[in-house]
Amino acid sequence: MKLYASFRIGRFPSMIRDYPDHSTIAMIARDLGIPEEYLIQLRNGCHAPSDEEVRDGDTITFLPMLEGG
Repeated sequence: MKLYASFRIGRFPSMIRDYPDHSTIAMIARDLGIPEEYLIQLRNGCHAPSDEEVRDGDTITFLPMLEGG
């Protein structure tokens, strides 16, 4: 699991964690206290829906949405 930008504050940049079978990306985000409405999530480097189940060996990455330009 990897966290970027403001999601690292008070957490970690990367970590290996175990979750039960059938855990979803949304469940992991809630476990970490990351609000889903401000979240971009990747599974193994590709965008993934929050209801997607993770599998053993997956790398889940959370990035905050940014606004502006």
